[in-house]
Amino acid sequence: MVDEKKDRSSEELEGRRVFKDPETDKDCYISAPTADDIRGADWQYSKTYTKSLVEGITTSAEMMDILMRRGVIGPEFEQRQRELSDNLAAKVLELQTTTKVDEKQMLAMEVANAREELFNWNQRLNGPMSNTCEQIADDARLEYLTSRMVEHEDGSKFWESYEDFLKERSQALAIRARFEVMLYLQGLESDFMEQTPEAVAMKEVESELKRKATKAIEELAKNQEKEDREKAEQKVKLEKPKKKRTTRKKSTKKSSE
Repeated sequence: MVDEKKDRSSEELEGRRVFKDPETDKDCYISAPTADDIRGADWQYSKTYTKSLVEGITTSAEMMDILMRRGVIGPEFEQRQRELSDNLAAKVLELQTTTKVDEKQMLAMEVANAREELFNWNQRLNGPMSNTCEQIADDARLEYLTSRMVEHEDGSKFWESYEDFLKERSQALAIRARFEVMLYLQGLESDFMEQTPEAVAMKEVESELKRKATKAIEELAKNQEKEDREKAEQKVKLEKPKKKRTTRKKSTKKSSE
C-alpha cells in the first residue's frame, strides 16, 4: 500500500464515494478515474482478451452459437424471458398503485419472487457468457480500475499497482472494492438494491406496522393507567374509616309516688 499523497483539492477529496472495509471497518474512498487510468484499463483489457483467445477460451459469438446449437437459448428462451419481464413489470405497476398495507406487503413479496425468477432464467445465458474472452477481459479491466480508483482518506492509493491489487490478501476487501467500483462506473448507488420498488414498499409496510404497534402500545398503556387509577380510587373508598353513630341512652326513672 502507498503512503504518498497527491496534491488534491479539498473539494475533490470530499466529493468521493465512501465504503467500509469489511474486515477493519475503516473508510475506503473511490475517486473518478483519470485519462491515464482509463488507457491503462483498456490496455489491460486487450492483453487479457488476447491471452484468453490464444489459450482457447471461446468468444461471445462462439458461445452464443454453442448455446443455440444445444437449445439452451433460442425462440423459446426469448419468449419465456419476455413473459417473465412482462410479469415483473405488471407486478411492479400493481405494487406502485396500491395503498393498502396488507396488499403492499403481499405484492412486494410477489415482485421479489418475480425478479428472482427472471434473474434465474437469464442465468441460462449469463452464466456461460461470463466465461468468454470478452467477459474475462472486462473483469481484468474492472480490477485494474479498482486498483487505481480506491484510496485512503488523504488521497493516497490503496494499492501501488495493479499487481499489488492482485496480491491483496484480504479477499473480502478486494471483492468489496471491485463491487463498489463497478456500481460507481454504472452510475448506481451502493444501496441500489434497497431502492427497488419491492424494497421501498417493504420499508413503508414496516414503518406502518411500527406506527400501528406504537399506537396500540400507547392505547394499552393509557387503558392500564386508567384501570390502575380506578382500582386505587376504589381501594381508597374501601379503606376509608366509617364514622360511628353515637346514640344517647335515655335514662328511665321510676317516678315515686
